[in-house]
Amino acid sequence: MPDTDLSEPVAHQLAEWIRKVNPQVTEVPGDLDIIETRTITSLQFVEFLLYIEQLRGAPIPPGIADINTFRTIRVIVDNYFRSPVEAGE
Repeated sequence: MPDTDLSEPVAHQLAEWIRKVNPQVTEVPGDLDIIETRTITSLQFVEFLLYIEQLRGAPIPPGIADINTFRTIRVIVDNYFRSPVEAGE
């Protein structure tokens, strides 16, 4: 399965970051559970959160941060990079 929708530039950047820190990963589908599959380690996860904040240009608000909102690239993009209008809310 190909990477998540590459028309989403941020999804592509997140997938590239994962491949960079874990060269054994060749594809990062948008629905791959990166936590369950241990695609990134717990230490890499902290770096990943910082990278997400860097891409957002803002910190992740603690009140909305939930482990389930970081499981897949698709969920990350939906929760942290789309406006409520784009997300259909």
